Amino acid sequence: MKNIQILIIFLFSIGISAQNITEINSDLKLSDSLTFDTEIRIYQGGGITNYSSLFRMFKDKSEKWTAEFYEHYAKVNGQTELRTEKQTLKSENDMEFVYLNLLRSHILDLPSLTEIQWKLETRGEVEKVERKHRGKIKEEYEILSKRKNVVDGEGYQFQAKGWKSNEFEVSNPGRYLEYYPEVDELIFTCEILNIIRNEFGIWKK
Repeated sequence: MKNIQILIIFLFSIGISAQNITEINSDLKLSDSLTFDTEIRIYQGGGITNYSSLFRMFKDKSEKWTAEFYEHYAKVNGQTELRTEKQTLKSENDMEFVYLNLLRSHILDLPSLTEIQWKLETRGEVEKVERKHRGKIKEEYEILSKRKNVVDGEGYQFQAKGWKSNEFEVSNPGRYLEYYPEVDELIFTCEILNIIRNEFGIWKK
């Protein structure tokens, strides 16, 4: 018995590699590890451009909240020089409220997209098919599953620290949610991004 997956769209993973994040952090003069006991970073990038961005919010030892947004234009040899921009953000609601809503959306628990690939397919029927093997026709059963994979778009790298730490990476969560609206991990990831969009006015569609 074989499990055959019919690829509707060829898989092309969009994300930010650990090496790229290290380079971005170096350019932004940030450490690779989260600096504060309560801190969230979300790196956004992907596609074919040299642009990436970072949302960061943290609470310092005096219990003061700060939110920042960094834009990063990587150097392209012979074309453009490195350019970075930073701005301080204000939230629509109290940032403690924002942080608790992010926790409510399981930012400290969510896995990377690669860990839930088995959920990102339409379960197929078991069917009998004919195969030619060594000149003979042989009948066997197979599971014919279907999977949609997004070719282009944006990737997000999440880093969160509270009573515990978590890190996960998801590409094109909104597009995948359109295909698989019942997957909790996609629902909560999109919730997190919508909280950031609505509270801080960044990454607007």
